[in-house]
Amino acid sequence: MRPLTVLYSTLVLVLSLGSMVSAQQSLTISDGSVLGLSSTSLSITMDATSDVQGFVLAIGYDDSMVTATDISTSGTAGSADLMVPEILPGGATLGVVMDSSPPFTGDTIPAGSGTEIATLQLTPKMVVTGDTPVSIAFTDGTLNSPPLDNLIVQGGLSIGASEGLGLNNGTLTLLEPPPASMIMEGGSAPADGTGTTGDARVLLDNSLGGVQGFVTAVTHDPAILTLESITTGEATDAANAEFQLSNIFPNGGTMGVVVDFTAPFDGQTIPMGNGQHIATYTYSCNNANVYVLGDPGTPPAPESSTLTLANDTLGEPRLDNVIVVSGLSVAPLLESGNFICEPVGIPAEDTILWMETAFDEGAGNYAYHGQTGDLCFFYADEDDYIQGFTFTVCYDCNLTIHEDSWEFNGSILDQVGVEYTAVQVDDDPDDGDGCELIVALLLDALPPFEGQTLPQTMATSGDGADGRLLIGKMRVTVDMDAECNEDQLIEWCNDINGNGDVTLYNNVVIDFESLRLYERNDTLVHVVPEEIFQRGDCNSDDKVDLADSATMLANQFNGLPILCPDACDSNDDGHLNMADSVYLLNWLFKFGDVPTAPGPFNDGPDATTDDTLPVCDSDDTNC
Repeated sequence: MRPLTVLYSTLVLVLSLGSMVSAQQSLTISDGSVLGLSSTSLSITMDATSDVQGFVLAIGYDDSMVTATDISTSGTAGSADLMVPEILPGGATLGVVMDSSPPFTGDTIPAGSGTEIATLQLTPKMVVTGDTPVSIAFTDGTLNSPPLDNLIVQGGLSIGASEGLGLNNGTLTLLEPPPASMIMEGGSAPADGTGTTGDARVLLDNSLGGVQGFVTAVTHDPAILTLESITTGEATDAANAEFQLSNIFPNGGTMGVVVDFTAPFDGQTIPMGNGQHIATYTYSCNNANVYVLGDPGTPPAPESSTLTLANDTLGEPRLDNVIVVSGLSVAPLLESGNFICEPVGIPAEDTILWMETAFDEGAGNYAYHGQTGDLCFFYADEDDYIQGFTFTVCYDCNLTIHEDSWEFNGSILDQVGVEYTAVQVDDDPDDGDGCELIVALLLDALPPFEGQTLPQTMATSGDGADGRLLIGKMRVTVDMDAECNEDQLIEWCNDINGNGDVTLYNNVVIDFESLRLYERNDTLVHVVPEEIFQRGDCNSDDKVDLADSATMLANQFNGLPILCPDACDSNDDGHLNMADSVYLLNWLFKFGDVPTAPGPFNDGPDATTDDTLPVCDSDDTNC
């Protein structure tokens, strides 16, 4: 049997027990107002001249504007034996019998004025653009099945509108709320070149109602910032949000949140309020902006990127910034922010490192295909005692650095001693991260730990080269496929992993602290043609005869240009003078010694590597 049928049966029993006549009495719905999409409750009160044994309420409203979420007894009526609430399209009903079950003690609602007997909870179904009244009215003969009338029961008699029961309707005013606003708060991070991060919060001002979910979509300038992560904010965490999904793109990121996503669906929301912290975007600065404290001039200006709450830009499909209130998607006002990459001032650290390449004596960093030379490491520091280094180096894969070639001979470490050395060479050009060199040096790594360090260096001037000390060197070879007349770079670089999985960076250890910001000087190998010539072919006509002796004299005394100084050095003493012409004439006409390799007959490389004559620029010398 339906509860409504039970109610009717019980009321019929009550009505059959008495014959009291009604006086002026009434039911009243209070007025109220509500902001946005939040819920509110209206009171139903009763004026009665005698005790009331039960009542029926049937209340209607415009269900395109509001909906009832609960109707229940209150006050003395809360102790009734029988209560039957029903939420219906366009209204709600409530039937109450105070004493419906044995031992029938005669419980009633005492006579009185303004006695609260019930509350009706209502929720708006739309956000209005102006204050809007909605009638909340007693409705006879319309709601429920069979249709119910509003009435009270006194002395076993039903008293409704036709018996003089006053029905005073109420009004719920839907107030126009201020629009919700989503605000991208500013943030900052140090532009230290090490990936240090900073946070920018997304805040929400909302008076529409509890937030059931939201989407944020924020763009940034990818030339300035990298978005590292997106996390939920304090208000979202406090609401115990059950679903979060973030996506990061090169120029921005999105986050979607559903607060109540899993059973038992408790209905939790992010409450109304201003400055509600709903999400955090974490960024790092792409570009180092480091300066030395105390240097003359103005510190460098910071870089900055606008953080834009951008609709229809990120994701697939494109996402908008929205909040969800009472099941409705609401577009808030959007306020963008700004993220600043702050310049980093560092104390003047005078550690300086150099890399330099050296090939044949006098050739410096000029080398030809297949030639092997030294990659040398130097340091200078006038006031610190260095305990160790990590070198992380990126180099052109047209060079080969020989992993087992590290040596200390002739270096300061050869004198001081070093107890830990590790060298990795990633010479694979096809592994996706280029060619890399990692060297780790720790001077005091074994018992009895006597604390040896590198000494301070002499005062430096100019580029500091006169006060620097050699740390060590490795062998480097120019590959045969290196592009000729081009620089092959060897550069200090950070955040590489060599042949392993650990990301490493350049640092120097001083007083047990890792220092990363100090001067480092790169180097290169300039690939040149291998010098090919005939000894004595001073006029570069591919033969050696009297004309070459004449060319030597004309060059020395009249400034005649020559293409290959080494070819004119017929006695191979590393100098150009009259002796070369005499040496060649003696060989040609007086049975003198044959000019040394490559000799006067065939082209070839210079077997002497210690002269300082310029490299040939003749047709024979090419790539």
